[in-house]
Amino acid sequence: MTHVDSFGVSSNDGADRGGEADPVLRLVDDVYNGHRFDRLDHYYARGHREHDPRVAAGHQGLKRFWSELTHGFPDLSVAVDALLADGDRVMAFMTWEGRHTGSFAGQRPSGRKLELRTSELFRMEAGRVAEHWAVVDYSVLRTFGALPLQGPGPERPRLLGAHSAVERANSAAVLGAYREVMTEHRLDRAGAYYERDYLHHNAQMPAVPHGVEAFKEYFAGNFAAFPDLTATVDHLLAGRDRVMVFATWRGHFTGTSRGRTPTGRRLLMRTSDQFRLVDGKVAEHWEVVDYSGLQDAGIPVRPLPGA
Repeated sequence: MTHVDSFGVSSNDGADRGGEADPVLRLVDDVYNGHRFDRLDHYYARGHREHDPRVAAGHQGLKRFWSELTHGFPDLSVAVDALLADGDRVMAFMTWEGRHTGSFAGQRPSGRKLELRTSELFRMEAGRVAEHWAVVDYSVLRTFGALPLQGPGPERPRLLGAHSAVERANSAAVLGAYREVMTEHRLDRAGAYYERDYLHHNAQMPAVPHGVEAFKEYFAGNFAAFPDLTATVDHLLAGRDRVMVFATWRGHFTGTSRGRTPTGRRLLMRTSDQFRLVDGKVAEHWEVVDYSGLQDAGIPVRPLPGA
């Protein structure tokens, strides 16, 4: 059953689950959890655009994708952990769980548990999905035989439609942090964007302690390993005190950091982040990361549950 936990549902229209959020939650309950793939036509617009390269075009492509996934994981269930509705767009953090008791991606059943986190972005038209993008942690899926796949290029990040002054200021602060701190490597500016004791939540690979000083120390190591590291915001949503983004990280592992030997390999990593801001600064941060990008650059990833 779909649930949205305490850091979850936000909307820029003042409704807790109003606007386009309800169709997405019904889609998760009816199709994702109910495995009623005959109902996909009720939730996806005719000619919808699918930006997830795992899924072939059209409703038949969706049905084939879901059939293959649930053949491998017959007890698959999906929980919505966080959701933000912004005009005609909805972004949701999701946790996928199931047992590998059927064949999947050419691999025989292993009985291992799947625990996968994704971020899904839907653009809605008349209550149906017209476009869909996703950030998927392929460091988990590749252990079940699914190869990492990247979607098409990003959109220009911008807010769409009406937003409050606070929402626009919060969005500008998040974009500023990606520009100055993450891309220009101005760690001296971290305090301008993050509260001193901000909370960092990372359920996949706990690595960043709370607080700005720990943040600066962690990213100093990242910048040493990837001297040309950049972060580009691809999609941007805002509602009340929340901002959610898709971002792409690029660089080359040419520097020494944390005792690792540089490989010279290219980094291409996708992430999705949710920020809660107070008085223009980040007070809390959650993320979904495709750690396969780090693996491909030559940095080992901590084993995850079920991997």
